[in-house]
Amino acid sequence: MNLKTLNIHAGHNFNVSGADGYFSETTESRNVKNAVISKLQSLDYKVYDCTDDSGKTQNENLKNIVSKCNDHAADLNISIHFNASNGQGHGVEVLQYSDKTQAITQNICNAIAELGFKNRGVKERTDLYVLKKTKAPAILIECCFCDSAIDAGLYNCESMANAIVKGLTGEVKEIVQPQPAPAPTPTPKPSGDDWIRCLQIELNNQLGKDLVVDGIKGPKTLNACPTVKKGAKGGITKLIQERLNSVGFNISVDGIFGENTKKAVKVFQKNRGLTEDGIVGPKTWEWLLKGTKI
Repeated sequence: MNLKTLNIHAGHNFNVSGADGYFSETTESRNVKNAVISKLQSLDYKVYDCTDDSGKTQNENLKNIVSKCNDHAADLNISIHFNASNGQGHGVEVLQYSDKTQAITQNICNAIAELGFKNRGVKERTDLYVLKKTKAPAILIECCFCDSAIDAGLYNCESMANAIVKGLTGEVKEIVQPQPAPAPTPTPKPSGDDWIRCLQIELNNQLGKDLVVDGIKGPKTLNACPTVKKGAKGGITKLIQERLNSVGFNISVDGIFGENTKKAVKVFQKNRGLTEDGIVGPKTWEWLLKGTKI
């Protein structure tokens, strides 16, 4: 296909929310959509954002999306979604109305699979409203399963957007942010890890530990860390959530150790060869103190 003008939209909206699991389909479909649009525009493609945020019902949401798409003479309509099942499904698939879009859909599916996701392939769906009703050909990308521990561990918005753009265009252009004017030389920052420094302060304040606040992951700091599990609340839980996000997760930093935090801890443990119990004990703390991505 000769692509010059594209319509792109995120699935669902916050009135008619999509799937949920380790992360929200509604939120992440918008994050990926925004990143894809920016990257395509940087490659000089004309792109229209046809996302609907006003529909109050599923029918309204779908009709609004199709109406926005049909307002523009585009070469292709792209719908961004995330899949869900019972926690056992995982991987990427791309849905199309007919084989007219086969080359593009297969390229996108393959590019996302290169990130490590299972390639579930291209599937024809003639029953989906958006695929049937848009004037230009339409495809629907199920990026991965938001309720899969495997997929949640692999998912990254920037990488997903790059893969979609690569599948569409054969290239990816990173967005280069304008460089600020040189700033005065700052005062040297203390050595150590700021997150560990905050943890040491919290352990001293909450648990009466007498730790030196140096940001260094020494044995005294590790031994002072309490066992934290579902139901816990407060600053230590909030720091755990911040550390998980810093190594690639996307959970709420609210200081409440709920089900989503437990699921994220279990994925964190699985990726590091630890017992997957969702409880932050000594071995898990040891990896949190390291703060390394895997």
